[in-house]
Amino acid sequence: MTSAGTAGELSGSARRCPTRTPFPWRPAAGRRGTSRRSSRCSCSASYSPSAPPSSQACSATWKRSQESCNPLEVRTMAEASPEDKNHTTLALDIGGTWIRAAAVTHDGMLLGVRKQANPPTGSATEILALCAQLADEAWAASPVPPLGLGVSTTGPVNPRTGVLYDPPNTPAGFSGLPLGQYLREQLDLAVVVDRDTNAAALAEQRFGAARGCTDFVYLTVSTGIGAAVIADGELLRGADGAAGELGHAVVAPDGPVCGCGRRGCLEAVAAGPAIGRAADQYARANPGSGLAQLRDSLGGTPLRGHHVGAAALDGDPDARKILAAVGAAVVSSIVDIVNVFNPQRVVLGGGVAMAQPNWIEEANDALRQSALQPASETARVVPTELGDNGGLLGAALLLDQPDHGARHRRRE
Repeated sequence: MTSAGTAGELSGSARRCPTRTPFPWRPAAGRRGTSRRSSRCSCSASYSPSAPPSSQACSATWKRSQESCNPLEVRTMAEASPEDKNHTTLALDIGGTWIRAAAVTHDGMLLGVRKQANPPTGSATEILALCAQLADEAWAASPVPPLGLGVSTTGPVNPRTGVLYDPPNTPAGFSGLPLGQYLREQLDLAVVVDRDTNAAALAEQRFGAARGCTDFVYLTVSTGIGAAVIADGELLRGADGAAGELGHAVVAPDGPVCGCGRRGCLEAVAAGPAIGRAADQYARANPGSGLAQLRDSLGGTPLRGHHVGAAALDGDPDARKILAAVGAAVVSSIVDIVNVFNPQRVVLGGGVAMAQPNWIEEANDALRQSALQPASETARVVPTELGDNGGLLGAALLLDQPDHGARHRRRE
């Protein structure tokens, strides 16, 4: 795993160029010149969402998703002028654990991907400095001056001011974090900040499993649970820009306390940390169980969600029971989502959901059996096609939203 002290580490299959070192970050404003971009790496890590995935199962899903929900064209960066098509957009994807950055081309290529763990102190100053550093390193990989910076971040966030509210289950430094203003001043670029699920939804609409859809819901089940709603081709934002927090809908009134303070939210029942807590409580209450033995083998440290997934794959009945209960809660919530929003698709993403591919079939079966007509016949649950790259791709698309001009323009 990447340590917090390892700056500029490339993620996934990305390669570090042996001929250059990452551009040193310095907090200087007024960065209008482009001469320093000549030091960019000629073998920057790149990713393209247009190529089909390699595995047979994912490839089949990719092929199915080529069918549009309807022929309405979606507004995207591809509609930029011929001159702008030669430009890139910087993207930041800020989560509770990792921060990633890249330069994104108009057709969805990721250049110079960077990934680093959040500062261990969780302080606002260090989080902001790291964001500026990674954005600057991504800028160094861009062959041309970027059009601006899009920021995908854990929410809730005010998309007009670029200030985070008080996100649950995140370090204290995230509360009130002034991402928009700070990054605009440091990079001297137009900056747009939005919730990570909104960004991921835009990416799935442009490049992924919701291509051509005008009405769909993106639902992520990971460290937290969140959602974004696209209705009639547009993001559903709500009065304060915070709509879509479906992870905080209560599914078990007497369930565990959620990070938001309520009991039994879907996030408190089905997110990765919740799965780990449920397994750990079971292990401590049942010393002879397989989960208790697993906990002992880890030196008595609390079980985590990925431990439960591995134990279930190994056939542990208690781990499978826990994941079955979690899956039932997620599937039931998807039926509710379809009844409320009447989408063409529900795109399911996030690390927890991606590790449970059976949820897709179970959710589609539940829709046919339990959702109201005609929504039950229209909606289809599909897995994300973009995985972890959805946040970066969607962050770049934020600048293409019709209301972005009112937010965080660069200084003239």
